[in-house]
Amino acid sequence: MRKIIVILTVTVSLMSGCNINNEAALNKRLSNTPEQMNRSRIEQRIAANFEDSQAHYQLGKLYMTDRLLSKAEYEFNLAISFDPVNRDAQAAHVKVYQVMGNKEKSAQLADIYMRQVSARAEDGLLLGRAFQNEGLEDYAMVCYEKALSLAPNSAVLNKQIGFYYLNKGDEVRAEGYLKRSIQADPYQSDVAGELGKMGVRVEVPRKQTSGSSIDNLFKKTNEQEK
Repeated sequence: MRKIIVILTVTVSLMSGCNINNEAALNKRLSNTPEQMNRSRIEQRIAANFEDSQAHYQLGKLYMTDRLLSKAEYEFNLAISFDPVNRDAQAAHVKVYQVMGNKEKSAQLADIYMRQVSARAEDGLLLGRAFQNEGLEDYAMVCYEKALSLAPNSAVLNKQIGFYYLNKGDEVRAEGYLKRSIQADPYQSDVAGELGKMGVRVEVPRKQTSGSSIDNLFKKTNEQEK
């Protein structure tokens, strides 16, 4: 009987050891996934500089993916506190409350952020893009239309709205905005290509125009990103 008890004890110990080793191996494998490695890099950025607004925003997005909504809201709030014009974080802040089911809070935040960009077309475009990336298209269009009222001849804004309607399958509206965009800046191969598919002939002039201030701003931004 004592021999049986000893054998059972040894067997249980070995099984426990195997379980621990298996769990450790599993954790190690999980820690090497691209998602976990990305999270580790973001957390290292925050550890090095806690006021890194973009890192808090990115961590919040990861929490949203994992449905850790309270943690996501906290990170978006931090991102905005460290950079009050982080438009991506603002749009995500609105989105997370919507996902939480708190539509009133979501709408209140959207109204606050949209009022912040009501005076500058550049800011309206950036917030509109951020809203669109979050799937908040109604808010995006409010931003675009307000921005367009401030800069009606902007190639960038007309292009943005044109492609928005094109993605919606509304070619009639899309054509109108894309025509205005190409008139403001004829050197847009993507816009010219889409208009060509619609049967609109586009002629490129010999000399490039300087463009509006908002368009020049985004040209510089795109060049820096490249």
